[in-house]
Amino acid sequence: MLFFKAVKALGLLPAIYAQAGIFKVEESSSASPSSSASLSIISEEIAEPSSSSRLSEIEIIRGVNLGGVFLIEPFIRPSLFDQFNSSDTSDTPVDEWTFSAALGKEEAKRQLEDHWDTFVTKDHLEALAENGINWIRIPVGYWAFNLTDDEPFVDGQLPYIERILGWAQETGLKVELDLHGAPGSQNGYDNSGHRVTPEWLHARINVDRTLDALRKMSLLAVEWEDVVYGIQVLNEPSRWKWPVADILEFYNEAYDLVRGITNDVYFMIHDTFLGPNDWSTLVSSNWTHALMDTHIYQMFDNYIITLNESAHINMVSTMAENVTRFDRTNIGVVVGEFSAATHDCTKYINGLGRGSRWEGTLEYVDHPLCPFESCSCTGDYGSDYTQFSDHYKRFLRRYIDAQLSIYDQELAGWFYWNFRTESAPEWDYLLGVEQGWIPKFPRTAIPKSIEEEVSATDL
Repeated sequence: MLFFKAVKALGLLPAIYAQAGIFKVEESSSASPSSSASLSIISEEIAEPSSSSRLSEIEIIRGVNLGGVFLIEPFIRPSLFDQFNSSDTSDTPVDEWTFSAALGKEEAKRQLEDHWDTFVTKDHLEALAENGINWIRIPVGYWAFNLTDDEPFVDGQLPYIERILGWAQETGLKVELDLHGAPGSQNGYDNSGHRVTPEWLHARINVDRTLDALRKMSLLAVEWEDVVYGIQVLNEPSRWKWPVADILEFYNEAYDLVRGITNDVYFMIHDTFLGPNDWSTLVSSNWTHALMDTHIYQMFDNYIITLNESAHINMVSTMAENVTRFDRTNIGVVVGEFSAATHDCTKYINGLGRGSRWEGTLEYVDHPLCPFESCSCTGDYGSDYTQFSDHYKRFLRRYIDAQLSIYDQELAGWFYWNFRTESAPEWDYLLGVEQGWIPKFPRTAIPKSIEEEVSATDL
């Protein structure tokens, strides 16, 4: 590790990576916050993985996702997709893959570099820390680490990711690096970067490229050892697409790879949408410092979306009952995604070009499923929070309180989805705190400068 940091300080890394001859190295553009190259291979000449007790001393994880930054999603930043006015909706970009293909690499990179540079700022991280957040989860697509010439994606994310890691260090936030998209798509959703029939486990090359991305993420974690405390090896691989045994085989390969590089981060896996009673089939007894990631939402189910407000609040404890039991009897559980939303009116939330269950316009839904006689995505269920009634804002607070009373007190922690959005109020953490339907916590993220002062005083 000392070798790795030393050569970086001397500016020798690009030469070392190129010498490895595995993947190309491309110079990042002048818009980059760093003058260093965008790295496509990371040196493996590091020390043996160390073992420490720092993970056993971690306080409750109170986190927020930086979603939609390094893997764009239409509902988080619809303006990126609304620029396309195609009369043929079959040609309209619906994810980062088709967004980049439609624009071409040069224009896609120009727009995405501007997005990476502006959508999240140090002020956002400082505001999160001031409101009691102590972790951030950074979703990243594989193409930031491993991109082939025949793919429309663009790379160059790494300098911006490292800039965020630097801000996290300065504000005292811990970081989970989350591999959010895999080659071939692990679930077929736009949140994998490619809304397509998934091919991930159909070809060994896809698995190898996924592991290559994880190797580079792990080495990044070693470089930023005082900031990165967790690695999620893959977001939402779907058990509807792949046999659970095959996903476990990948998890075991990923575990060996990560632990071959570092023992000082949480090894985090997703539940693959299995129910908590079956999660043990995804876990190996040989793993150390492992966490289960589960995502709990109440708007993507045709029955649950029909519930009234009181039933939604009661459903929180029902959905969490077996989750808390698993946390007590197996590995710890983190709710890696949840929000204040109980409807699917949010623009593009079901995917660009798709309707809603609420109004009955989603494919295979033949009538409105909202709990009222008249179903409309306006007012309390629209995109303008200034039109929310006081009653609805009180409900949002009660719903969030019900979730946090469990996630914050009975589990290893939580990550709200998302830190901000353009026009999805119930998904916007910073807006929710500002408007009062998300509570503040005492600040526990200690800025690095203060930590150093305290350490110096203790000497």
